[in-house]
Amino acid sequence: MSIDGLTEVNKWIRAIATATLIVFLTAAVATNATAATPPSYFNDCGYPEYKPQSLTEFCADAGNGVTKIKWSSWTSTKAVGTGSFYVKLCDPNCADGKVVWAKAKVVLSGAKFTRGKRYLMNVTVTSTNGKPLPGESKSTSIRWVTDYWMG
Repeated sequence: MSIDGLTEVNKWIRAIATATLIVFLTAAVATNATAATPPSYFNDCGYPEYKPQSLTEFCADAGNGVTKIKWSSWTSTKAVGTGSFYVKLCDPNCADGKVVWAKAKVVLSGAKFTRGKRYLMNVTVTSTNGKPLPGESKSTSIRWVTDYWMG
């Protein structure tokens, strides 16, 4: 093989090595970017949940909450979804009261790193039809902070 042939082979080897290095570096940067932002969880009565299908406002009796949630977005700082808000009415008393329902939008926010995980602590539930939520006399939305921790 001539000198010109070896030079051409060396050029190809360098080009392949450079391309391979670029692929590996791009993969490493993408992996580190993903690892830098851990997922957020929701604290549902002391249990960490990722994209839970339901949220409970009062852990003692589970009298208020949202079920059948479909999440349209979930990031490390905010989650948005829709589901069925429910409240147990205490009329004539809590044991005999009925449960009433309404379609609702759910927004989780207020990211806080605690207990080794990032949690979305604030819950906002809003009526999707513009009418007051069941159990609320005039309000189309309610808010609560999930602050109940097991153990």
